Amino acid sequence: KGTGTLFQAAKHLQNIKIVVIGGEESQIRFAKQQYPDVLFLGSRPHRELANNLVSADVLVLPTTAKDEIGLRFTSPLKLFAYMASGIPIVASDVPSTREVLSDESAYWFRADNAEDLARAIQVAVHDPRASEKARVAKTLVKRYTWDTRARAILAHL
Repeated sequence: KGTGTLFQAAKHLQNIKIVVIGGEESQIRFAKQQYPDVLFLGSRPHRELANNLVSADVLVLPTTAKDEIGLRFTSPLKLFAYMASGIPIVASDVPSTREVLSDESAYWFRADNAEDLARAIQVAVHDPRASEKARVAKTLVKRYTWDTRARAILAHL
């Protein structure tokens, strides 16, 4: 869903390392050959998710605009985990993500544009307001809990 753009962005970054968690062994072997500037850690246990997220300087959601479902309708759980982490978020500027995040809670880049993604990552890493944007995202994520959703549904009944 846009990881190729993230991998290509690594070529445009200096002194910033892209680290990827996930993928199957065959995918990782191929990706390591194609993208030597990216560190692929493979799959990690779910219990390590929170620690993995908070060890990052920024978290990237590279949703592609080439897929109508991802562009307009997807609501990735990854996004909500990112928001809850308190780490700044760099995200593709697509309607499905704009529905959840705002300019005050994320750094945006043009979907499927590796150079613009690299630019947004650099801005996020060096922006003194990054922790404030992460705090706003962490506050916004409370709108998307299962309890909040259930209350909203019951209010309409």
